[in-house]
Order: sequence, then C-alpha cells, then structure tokens
Amino acid sequence: MIYSYSQISQYLRCPRGYRHRYLGGWREKDSRAALLFGRCFEKALEAYFLHEDSTVVLSQEWGVYREAPLEYSSGADWAKLFRQGIELLERLAQDDRVRVRQPRHNLQVKLTRTLATGDEFLSYIDAVGELDGTPCLIDWKTTSSRYPEGPDGL
Repeated sequence: MIYSYSQISQYLRCPRGYRHRYLGGWREKDSRAALLFGRCFEKALEAYFLHEDSTVVLSQEWGVYREAPLEYSSGADWAKLFRQGIELLERLAQDDRVRVRQPRHNLQVKLTRTLATGDEFLSYIDAVGELDGTPCLIDWKTTSSRYPEGPDGL
C-alpha cells in the first residue's frame, strides 16, 4: 500500500471520506478557489523557470475557472486572485533570488520511501533549487497570510 500526507490527513479528518476516495476510487469535484488557483500558479511557476511567459500561462490556466461557481475565501474573487498571482510572479522576477536549475527535473519532485512494514510513503517537493545561492527544498505558498520568519525561540 502507498501512503501520503494527504491520505493520512484525510483519514484523520474523516475515515469514511478516506474510504470513499482512496479505497472506493471516488473523486469529489473540488470547488475551492484557493486550491485550484494554487495548481494554476504552480504551472505558471514552471513556465517562469522554463523561461516561458508565466503570465500568459497563469491567464490561460486560471481563465478556465473565470465563470466557474467556486468557493472563495472572504473578500476574494476570480479577478483578485489573478491580480495577486501576477504580482507574485512579478515580485519573483524582480527579486531574482530563487533559482531552479533543470526545471523539468527539479519541479514537482516525486519521492517514495519504503516503510518498515514494506508499504511506501509518497511525497512531492515543489522544487529543488537555491535561495540566494543556498541550496534548499522549496514549498510554494500562494496564501496572502503572513508567516513568521522562524519558530519562536530560534
């Protein structure tokens, strides 16, 4: 059996939902704007690191959902998320702090590890790259929330 963080968190949240999705093969249609926007933004990031027009890619990918009945968080709408995505892409280019060499190989990196039981744990890393010249694993976040620079006490 293959496990992932998503599977485990789904099971802990709702065992019946886990059974339907992972054992029964049911797929719920996702209508959460933030999740869908994040997927579109990841494709735009891939375009950016491949030296393609990332704003065009974001426009095409997110444009699919322009008239879709999505669930938006407070104060958000399709246009606001699109503007924020463009601003994030512009800021990424302006700051020029992040490098992803060989983006076809180092974006959405799939990792599997065998557990002691013989089962596998599956995970994805958004990118393997550099921040200000320091090698690192990168996890993209498209939320407007601010996070602390580090845990308290460090």
